Amino acid sequence: MTARDAQSRTSGGHRPLLQFGIKRLFYAGLALAALAEIVLPYIFHSNESHFSFEDFPAWGSLYGFASCVAIIVVSKIIGKLWLMRREDYYDS
Repeated sequence: MTARDAQSRTSGGHRPLLQFGIKRLFYAGLALAALAEIVLPYIFHSNESHFSFEDFPAWGSLYGFASCVAIIVVSKIIGKLWLMRREDYYDS
């Protein structure tokens, strides 16, 4: 073990190359999941869709993303309009 390894282990620092490899692996996994979401419905096609837009490629991912964004936006609006108080609320 070199002095640099000992210093990075004791100071809690991360190794840049290891961290870069993990990020690359994570993004590759996300890309693979997105590709599978688009390709697999064409391979294993079922006639179970109730609406025409459900046959759109990656519909589940897009719907989930839009729902998540809507939850965040609505919660921020509720927080601003209803939950937040003036800065001097407790002083008066």
